[in-house]
Amino acid sequence: MSLVLAIYGKDHILGYVRGTLEDDEEKQDIESLVESDPRAARIVKKLEVTDCGDQWTSEDNVRRRLKRLQRIADNSDVLN
Repeated sequence: MSLVLAIYGKDHILGYVRGTLEDDEEKQDIESLVESDPRAARIVKKLEVTDCGDQWTSEDNVRRRLKRLQRIADNSDVLN
């Protein structure tokens, strides 16, 4: 298991999509995780906007961030 995966999991991926992560370094870590770990990439590919939103976030922003992570997963070689 990679060090990044040991630190970050599905809750952190959802935090990225919701826009609730602490800083840009955490965002970069999540993007790297999705790009390099098949388990994280599968989580992202299965997520829908309705799984990620909450009453304090804009659905458009959630959709944009989710699509970004899904593109990263699609463009990585980990799911092939």
